[in-house]
Amino acid sequence: MTIDFIPSATIAVSLLLCAGLPVLVVLLSHGPWKVSHPGRRFLVATLAIGVGWALAMCVMSPRWVELLTGGLLLATATLVAFTCWTLIAWGFTLSMLLALARAECPLQEQYWVQRYTGGRPLEALTRDRLGLLVKLGLARVDDGELILNLPRGRWLAQITMLLRQLFGLPK
Repeated sequence: MTIDFIPSATIAVSLLLCAGLPVLVVLLSHGPWKVSHPGRRFLVATLAIGVGWALAMCVMSPRWVELLTGGLLLATATLVAFTCWTLIAWGFTLSMLLALARAECPLQEQYWVQRYTGGRPLEALTRDRLGLLVKLGLARVDDGELILNLPRGRWLAQITMLLRQLFGLPK
């Protein structure tokens, strides 16, 4: 029995499009096709790659196993790229590291916080994250009180607690 490591045309196209996802995100980051919002940029790139893949599969009319394999490759590449993208675009820890690296010298904690927050107090970060919770409809502020929006906020909190427990993270 011989094993053929050369991918079929369907798998080769799928792999090529997987590699094209981060390239497309870079292309959408600059020039005439620039998408300014980072979340939309990734979404546009993902949709374009997905549509390209679907069109290629229609033209190639692969066997179901190749179609499934190609789809799983594309889904995996999307998840990996999204994980990297979110760390780069929005990762707090990396942003904190960049603020320290840009200083090019040791900083007292208060000056580092000012550099990291753009001169705002550290409380501004908490308020920023709270604003995101409200914007996503997970919580609301009513008469100065923060209220969990039901059922969406409760559902996401319960799923998160379950996953944190599953992965051995603190609740």
